[in-house]
Amino acid sequence: MQDRAAATIQRIVQAAGEMIDRDGYAGASTLEIQKLARVSPGGFYHHFPNKKALGDAVLARQTTFFSEVAAKPPPGLWLQFLVDVSFAYSEGIRKDPVLRAAVRLSTEPGPYQQAESYEAPLGAVSRLLEAAGQAGELRAGIPPARAAQTLVGCFTGVQTVSFIVTDRQDLEEQVSLMWAMCLPGIARPDVLALLRLSPPEDRALSR
Repeated sequence: MQDRAAATIQRIVQAAGEMIDRDGYAGASTLEIQKLARVSPGGFYHHFPNKKALGDAVLARQTTFFSEVAAKPPPGLWLQFLVDVSFAYSEGIRKDPVLRAAVRLSTEPGPYQQAESYEAPLGAVSRLLEAAGQAGELRAGIPPARAAQTLVGCFTGVQTVSFIVTDRQDLEEQVSLMWAMCLPGIARPDVLALLRLSPPEDRALSR
């Protein structure tokens, strides 16, 4: 029964991601989500009593992503790991409609355009920058939390423009350019020279 319930929840969240990604939170119809997920109204409301609960579940996909990747130790430099996380997230946005929906929830006017929607990426980037600072990879005087806010803001803007201009087809290229412009301001010059600013060939974030 638990496996069946979990599968039902996954179908509903996936359907919600597709609808919110396409129509936005306000435009996503719970009736259409039920049809797409192939669940009855009773089955739907058993797991999600209201639309806000469903939006929370979509946004949780983003929280899970950053919680998982930020917990993995890097194979080398922390700043390289941070760059690779950004490419993994870019790939996730392009391939996973639920992650795309989470992005839309946090950037369009509505109940999720608030600070809490950015806690996961800000927290993850801040922790990675703190580790980079402790490892001696950052320039002197770089405050991790403030730098994290700047980097998350830059990425949010880059992916938004990439979405509008090319439907995110050039997202990885734009993220590479973002790092080329941002990293010289936070990385020690000798560390900067060691960093790869393009996606990793194996797309792996683990050893």
